[in-house]
Amino acid sequence: MPGTTTEKLVANINYACGSGLADCRAIQEGGPCYSTNIIKVANYAMNAYYYGAGHEDFNCYFDGSGRIVYDDPRLRISLMKQTGSFMKQAGLLEDRIEFEV
Repeated sequence: MPGTTTEKLVANINYACGSGLADCRAIQEGGPCYSTNIIKVANYAMNAYYYGAGHEDFNCYFDGSGRIVYDDPRLRISLMKQTGSFMKQAGLLEDRIEFEV
């Protein structure tokens, strides 16, 4: 969830990866998904736990700091920018476009 503290994200990583339900080898140093970005690491660990625990909504709660996302917000923003550019070229949109991020 937006606004989750670094400490909570680390706790979520430790919980998910220590549970035995999530395979977190990929995010360990030297792994293909290793990152120093705590948000990316937490996202991977929490997602791996969710899938390892059986895809139940309550397995994504993480004391209120997790949520199920059905699409990739980065793709939505990219699509909105492309659509906005097309609409502007077609004269259907003003110069200013605002996006909620």
